[in-house]
Amino acid sequence: MAAARKESGTVTAELVLTLPAVLLVLGLALGAMSIQLQRMQLVTAASDIARAIAREEPMALVDALVLDLGSEVGFEFLEEDGLVCVVLKSGVELIGIDLTGFDLIETQCAKAQGQ
Repeated sequence: MAAARKESGTVTAELVLTLPAVLLVLGLALGAMSIQLQRMQLVTAASDIARAIAREEPMALVDALVLDLGSEVGFEFLEEDGLVCVVLKSGVELIGIDLTGFDLIETQCAKAQGQ
């Protein structure tokens, strides 16, 4: 019994010491997944907008696609060599922390109609 009394509370102490590290690793993993999800949304939006412009869809549709992105996403449109390219730029946020200076930039192109 004396040995059991000496070790009582060690599990609690170990848990208190390791729990912050485990939560940090879990938070970083979820944050990385969140950034990847944001990137995939940019890929989808950029390709949708590029195809809509390349097919000469009505500008109201293109404007609606751009407005769906929100005001935080920068939009740039390029046309060269028969390709319509859309560049989207968005800031990165990790676990609610704004990572100023780190941006997600995605470019998607589509062949212009009649080319």
